[in-house]
Amino acid sequence: MSPATPVKPIRTILLVDDHELVVRALHNYLEKQGYNLLEARDGEEALLIAECYPAPIHILVTDLVMARMNGRELVRRLLPLRPDMQVIMMSGFPDEVMAQRGLTPLVPMLRKPFPPKRLLNAIEEVLANPQSERTVASLFEPSSPGSSSPAKSGTAGV
Repeated sequence: MSPATPVKPIRTILLVDDHELVVRALHNYLEKQGYNLLEARDGEEALLIAECYPAPIHILVTDLVMARMNGRELVRRLLPLRPDMQVIMMSGFPDEVMAQRGLTPLVPMLRKPFPPKRLLNAIEEVLANPQSERTVASLFEPSSPGSSSPAKSGTAGV
């Protein structure tokens, strides 16, 4: 008998993007890397999955700018369902546009287009070093009117 080799725990990722080709390419790549993928075409579908899926969802990977519900609104609505889920966002919009819209995230951000390996690296980093600043709950901490939380440096580059 040989000693049992350690088994990497299966991690679940909720992938949300309104572009079919992006979802398909990232799903196939991450599945080959051993991840369990749940996919949604928009925020409403993602909310339904998060509500119905019986096991932990470790990471939300969401597009920031989508029709009907943007990524920050999705995260806000996930707060009561999955407050400890880590978050990674993606967007094809430059930082200046997102800042003007008030959507600059406090979580790791991938600029589209990017190679799937870059997302894999971000996922591995988030799983290896979970931080409260990357959770669903951290994006919507209570704050007084007029106060703002600037994005922390170092979280945008992945």
